[in-house]
Amino acid sequence: MNTQIDLKTIDLSDDQKLWRYMDISKFISMLDSNAIWLARADTVKDKHEGRFPDDMRKRIKDAYRNFPDTDKSPVKDADDFQDYLVKNTFISCWHKNLDENMVMWEIYGRENSSLAVQTTVGRIRSNTDTSKLNGYSLIMKGIDYKNADEIQGVIKYEECFLRKRRHYVYEEEVRISLDTYNKCAPTKNTPYGYLLPCKLNLIIESILVHPDCSDWFLKVINSICSKYKKGSFS
Repeated sequence: MNTQIDLKTIDLSDDQKLWRYMDISKFISMLDSNAIWLARADTVKDKHEGRFPDDMRKRIKDAYRNFPDTDKSPVKDADDFQDYLVKNTFISCWHKNLDENMVMWEIYGRENSSLAVQTTVGRIRSNTDTSKLNGYSLIMKGIDYKNADEIQGVIKYEECFLRKRRHYVYEEEVRISLDTYNKCAPTKNTPYGYLLPCKLNLIIESILVHPDCSDWFLKVINSICSKYKKGSFS
């Protein structure tokens, strides 16, 4: 049975700066819910999220092929097991850098009417409330950029969601990952995400609007921040 968990940071210093680039709708949703959204892994753009490394996948396929009681388990094979894990992992993606990054603006803030919130690992760790979340692990860790054929042996299942292909290395991603997979009673009937309640006024250190945004957008964001008492920005 899933139990209440704490947020564990791995190989990250508390003063590490983090950024999240978003459009105005996601920003308003964050302010309104006063929470960080953890999205189910199969709802994000990269359909390779959480995929087993090649060697690990082969070992799991062999194990299911040789396991005599698969007919008694709802998990039938390696592909099915992968699907269970994907539907039981929930993530929030952040970018680590000292300053704003134009590449990230181009990719995740394509429209001029977008913004970025800046925080630190320590601010997130100290100002999130995990009491409403149940699961087996809640991890914040930098992504390991390795291709599927570079990893030998079996790694922890949750670590599959903390790895991405090398051509994503420019993202310098730090990820919050919640694992809710229950091996005793596996299910795919999971929500599209969970809210991680937090004190946003303490988490958000600064907010930057898109460098090419219009004056009207700046005024709108300042008005929204004033309404939610988050302060103004430039």
